[in-house]
Amino acid sequence: MNMKMRARIAGLVDSVEWTKGMDEYRTILERLSKLPLPDKMILLYVKELDEKDKLTMALALEFPFAKRELRKWPEMLFVKMFRTSVIQAHKDMAAKRRLLLAILHTIPNLSQDEEESFTTLLEEQEQRIAKHGFWTFYWTIYFHVEKDDNDERWTEETKRLSERKNAPLNEDTLLVESAITADPPKDAEQNKQKKKITRLEGLYAKETAHRQLLEQDLVLRNKQLRMKTEELDRLNLALERRAKEIALAEAKNVKLTDLQQERDRRWKQEQDAWLTERQMFLSTIRSLNNKQNQLESTIESHTKELFYHNKDKAFLKQSIANIKEKMNDQNELVTNLKLCLYQEIEKIASTQINATDSRFGLARARIRKALDLADALEDYQALDILAEQPPEHDTTQHKSKEPLADNQSSDAGLGTSAKATTAQKSNKGVSPPPQRPEEIATPLNGTFYRRDHGGFIKLENDITFNITESLVYQHELQHEAEVLCTPIKHNGTSFYYEVQLLFQGDDSYSPVQQFDGYISLEKDGNWYCVDMNDANNRFHIHYKDIEIQKPAHGDPCTFNVFDGGHIARLTKLYRLNTNTSSTVQDKSAHPAELEPSRYRQNRDKRNEATQKTKIEPFLRGSSVTIVGGLRKWFEEVVLECGAELVHENGEHPERIHSDLKRSQALFLLISSTSHRATWESIEIAKAHGIPHFVIQGSKSNLRMLLWDNRELIKSANRH
Repeated sequence: MNMKMRARIAGLVDSVEWTKGMDEYRTILERLSKLPLPDKMILLYVKELDEKDKLTMALALEFPFAKRELRKWPEMLFVKMFRTSVIQAHKDMAAKRRLLLAILHTIPNLSQDEEESFTTLLEEQEQRIAKHGFWTFYWTIYFHVEKDDNDERWTEETKRLSERKNAPLNEDTLLVESAITADPPKDAEQNKQKKKITRLEGLYAKETAHRQLLEQDLVLRNKQLRMKTEELDRLNLALERRAKEIALAEAKNVKLTDLQQERDRRWKQEQDAWLTERQMFLSTIRSLNNKQNQLESTIESHTKELFYHNKDKAFLKQSIANIKEKMNDQNELVTNLKLCLYQEIEKIASTQINATDSRFGLARARIRKALDLADALEDYQALDILAEQPPEHDTTQHKSKEPLADNQSSDAGLGTSAKATTAQKSNKGVSPPPQRPEEIATPLNGTFYRRDHGGFIKLENDITFNITESLVYQHELQHEAEVLCTPIKHNGTSFYYEVQLLFQGDDSYSPVQQFDGYISLEKDGNWYCVDMNDANNRFHIHYKDIEIQKPAHGDPCTFNVFDGGHIARLTKLYRLNTNTSSTVQDKSAHPAELEPSRYRQNRDKRNEATQKTKIEPFLRGSSVTIVGGLRKWFEEVVLECGAELVHENGEHPERIHSDLKRSQALFLLISSTSHRATWESIEIAKAHGIPHFVIQGSKSNLRMLLWDNRELIKSANRH
């Protein structure tokens, strides 16, 4: 027995399911579901029905015998089951609705009568009773839709009709009889007694029916009580059984818990013993590894020192031989002289570019003299080359080769200029050993990219190779510097590149940050590089730098760190003597105070607080013309500021004259191929009011010129 049926037996839940037959009268049934049933009127109504209407009600009430073919109508069975349905209708909403639906099926013309108003029905009461019968009128009033609006009158009329039906003679009949026949007082007394007897019989019948209903209800409630008592006994038995099961389960759980605790205790003891043994083995292995690493580091450091010593010795010998050879080389002397002339031209142009017209004319005359002297030196070199050629060449061949010799001499002069400039900047650079002409291949342009230690160069043929940190410092290369790389085979076996700086880059746009700081050895044995400006800004030192350079606590240093990284690479280490290091450790003195002149060298250049975030374009709608160098050197810098780039390397300046006249700025990079185009471009810029500037050989300088003169460039040449 499920919980729904138990609740239905206890009278707690009413089934409110709607069947297909109820939907037609749903409005009426919903309206009358909460009203009390007129039990007596229903029983009287059923008694007066014929067998056909009773069969209709039996089918509506789903009596079992109604669906069978019957030879004789079972009146007693029908009455018994109908009374049971009436009793159930007081407790079950579905039974009540089925009973009302069965009554509705036996009333003819109900829908037509409902269309008339309640008042009209009452006014035509006698005519309708005479025409359709008492019960049709009664149920029409009972099911009428206007009962809610006339609740008191509806209750009064239904009560009056009930009393009229229960009385043996209605009031109208008594009035008519009294009017027609004027009996003597004795007949009136008899009629009064008969009426009283009839009323008492009605009351008796009513009380009898009510008593029967109460007895049936008592029997049903006793049955329900017995069933609930049995159910309660079953639940108590189940509860006792469940309590025993719970007690057994709790006892079993206690045993399992004790067993698990014992297992955990044993496992923990075994684990502690195993961890102790493991720690002993690890400490032994760690000590052996430390000894091995110390021995390997000692061997490696001695090997490297010996290797570098031999290499430096051989390099110095070769350099001495090269210098002696260059001192006796006439072409080298001519090339150096041309280099001095070009440097003089660059110096005059950079200092006199914004001077007055009178001083500018004097400077221009000096530059022309220097250029004429440079041309004369190049012609002299060309004559030397022609003089060295075999005599069997005819005159036509000599004439055709003179421009080639001139160009070769010019290119050689440029390469020597870049090489000499690099050597002059490094102060320690030594020229590579001389190579045979057939061992030197065609030079390639490349771009240098910075790393936290050293960097790499990407050539124009997509070949890349790494360079060390020492070479970066030797050539003073910065991020995205443009270089010329000459592949050279040394002694026909080894292969390397000779690097010449053409156009300096800008480290402020590299993915590496450079700091000045000092070495710190912590108590946990870890080595750190600490920023001198912020002691909380510290980074782990790369293990290779620790093994190779052997830093000491408190040594000042310069180190690089990738953006967002936490590993420092040493680029320069300023070693302190033993006494100074101990002083730093004892007194916690700042390392920069020990050797200020050496430690603070180039600090301003390295610690520039340049934001590496991408700036917004500030020269949109402007055009910038650059004369000299290669286009790729300047393209990225100009495009990031939002301007349009017009470029010419200086060999054919007439190609950009029309674009230059529409530009807002002119930038000049003085080189051996652009010095003639420089003056023509400056004259055009002055004629059109275009500001002109000289690039000091680096991308950072070009960025600074564009930013510092942005307002002048925006407003220039806008007519």
